Amino acid sequence: MNSISQNNNNITNILALIHSYIKHWYLFVISIIGCLGLCFIYLKIKTPIYQVNASILIQSEDGKSSGGLQSSLLKNFSFGGLVGGGGEVDDEIHVISSHSTLRETVEKLKLNQTYIINKDFIRKKDVYNQSPIKLIVPSSIEDTLSASLRFKVHISKQGKIDITARKGRKFIGEVESNKFPAILSTPYGIFSFDSTCFFKSGKKLNQTIYLSGYDDAAENISKNIDMYIATKKANLIRLGILENNIQRGKDLLNTIITTYNDNGIQTKNLEASQTAHFLNIRIDSIITELSEIEKKIELYKRSNNLTNIEAEAKIILEQNGIFKEKLVETETQRQIVSLIEKFMSDPQNKYSLMPFNSGLSDKSSIEAIQSYNELILKRLKLLQTAKPNSPTIKLIEQQIDANRENVQNTISNMKSGIEIALKDLHAQEKTFISRIKNMPTQEREFINIKRQQLIKEELYLFLLQKKEENAITLAVATPKGQIVDKAYNINKPVGATRLMLLSFSILIGLLLPIIYLYLRNIFKTKFGTRSELEALTDIPILGEICTNDTNENIVVKDGSTSPISELFRLLRSNIQFILNGKDEKVILVTSSTSGEGKSFISSNFAKTLALSRKKVILIGMDIRNPRLGDYLKLQNKYGLTNYLATNTITIPEIIVPKVLHDNMDIILAGPIPPNPAELLSSEKLKGLIDELKQTYDYIILDTAPVGLISDTFNFAYISDMTIYVCRANYTTKDNIRYANTLVQNNRLKKMSFVINATNAKQGYGYGYGNKNAQ
Repeated sequence: MNSISQNNNNITNILALIHSYIKHWYLFVISIIGCLGLCFIYLKIKTPIYQVNASILIQSEDGKSSGGLQSSLLKNFSFGGLVGGGGEVDDEIHVISSHSTLRETVEKLKLNQTYIINKDFIRKKDVYNQSPIKLIVPSSIEDTLSASLRFKVHISKQGKIDITARKGRKFIGEVESNKFPAILSTPYGIFSFDSTCFFKSGKKLNQTIYLSGYDDAAENISKNIDMYIATKKANLIRLGILENNIQRGKDLLNTIITTYNDNGIQTKNLEASQTAHFLNIRIDSIITELSEIEKKIELYKRSNNLTNIEAEAKIILEQNGIFKEKLVETETQRQIVSLIEKFMSDPQNKYSLMPFNSGLSDKSSIEAIQSYNELILKRLKLLQTAKPNSPTIKLIEQQIDANRENVQNTISNMKSGIEIALKDLHAQEKTFISRIKNMPTQEREFINIKRQQLIKEELYLFLLQKKEENAITLAVATPKGQIVDKAYNINKPVGATRLMLLSFSILIGLLLPIIYLYLRNIFKTKFGTRSELEALTDIPILGEICTNDTNENIVVKDGSTSPISELFRLLRSNIQFILNGKDEKVILVTSSTSGEGKSFISSNFAKTLALSRKKVILIGMDIRNPRLGDYLKLQNKYGLTNYLATNTITIPEIIVPKVLHDNMDIILAGPIPPNPAELLSSEKLKGLIDELKQTYDYIILDTAPVGLISDTFNFAYISDMTIYVCRANYTTKDNIRYANTLVQNNRLKKMSFVINATNAKQGYGYGYGNKNAQ
């Protein structure tokens, strides 16, 4: 049963809540109309935002992309493991989105300048590359400008020009002119304003120009632009940005890609140029050495009268191929080590790549050179985004210097080893020559000279080949980022559609009144309806009395069928169910505070009982503030306080008979005594009530408000039930909570609420209007 009752209460509460919302239907209508109006205004002034996209493919490191032929050159010298060239796509995203790339883009497109035309109070238009006025700024200002400046340009139909400049809200300059260009001097520099081909004379113009530094503009773009790898295994990078000006978005993405590729090509060309310079120096040196050896051979043949020594030497070399190849290989290693040692000793090559380690058999030397070149490449890449004197560059240079010393020590040790190996080979060669007793001394000397010539020729041809490859790299520089999709825009604007916004506005229009009514109910300090009172208390509610729309204090009349009379009759019926004993005759009427209609309820309720042929007496027991006599316009020589204070006054002397009805008598409070609490707690009061019970069917006690004074509690013991009067939209929720504590502490007997001045719609099909209580 409790579960069923709880469910019924929940359903009742929900229905009451819905009913309370329906009563305020006009709030929902106003809210929906207002939200739809704001939505239409928003759609009118809103600038559509478009998604602009582009994509590039980063070429893999295969000798034809980043690094090019230089990478191939170094790989042929066993440096292939050192040449990465930024092949990782993640690294390339950082390069594309680097501050230097974006700053260069901003500088090319002048994106640090924004031109807005103010059409009216709320409508604005971004006129990228179509501005009727252009701002001319010295480049030094844009490089160093740290604050955003705002220029307002007003041009009248007569051609009068008025330009004001502000930094935030601070005024920094103004100029008036009748022709272009207009010059404006500010603490931040001198600015010039001139007309463009889009300017129309004789037409009023209001324009706002925003100017920021290149660095600030690049920082703002970095926050808005989106770059990501299409898939984990792909080298495709997608770029995207949300823009209200489609052309600006396209120009921005295309210029970022172009700047990235141009910088990559410039870096590759720089590396190739350094390699070409080194190759030219070495080729010139080898040519000189080879020429000297050829002259030496020619001189040797002349001095020894030799003609066919080449054929004889060729036979010897063929017979001793394995031994000679080893000797040549060792000598080549010594030459390469010497080249590397000479390269590193040159101060001009301090931060250049070491391009030779071919044929080196020492693994530690190869690893040391590879480590050194990795640092050199890392420094070159950092120089693309950082300044030479930055802490990052200084740190990498310190690492390079330390690594260079390690490489020098390693090469020196290797050179010593090669020298020892050559010494051993030469010793073996002497042994071999000693075994060839029939070979002339001239032939053996010629073989040594010829061997040097072969080594120099091999090295010379190799360098020529690499010089040609490097020249091709300089002539045909390919960008690392292959453009897959040039910047394009999605046709439909991003964000919510018109239908979605209208639907959302209607939803908000429905929610706002609900939230308002809910919050009003939470923060409301007074209850307004019976349902609200029921939510605050478990005390029974005997009935509701609708608003008195007359100027009379007594509204219950014999034979009247008015709505308020019917509600008092309903109240009478409900009380008869509570007072079901013969001796239960005393009804105490009280309230929380004054003004709740306690005297109105008690007097009209007493008359209602009298109309039912019951003998009723109404006693004014608010002796501190007696108002019942004034309310009913009655006077009597003696009242309750006279009777309680003396022994000479009898009960009949204090009773005013047949007031309002033949069955209704009244005892007024009498004069205000100096000791009201003592009088009300006297035994004589109990005796008065006991004696009145012998004569009357009902005794109504019109008492003082319990929320103001405690007098009512002094004679609560003589009552059989309590009518607690509260008034809609007047009695506070704290008063109701106080009444709950009275019931919990059994301070008043059989207490029930009567709600005064409600919009009650009960009883016999009557409907009652919304009038102010009286």
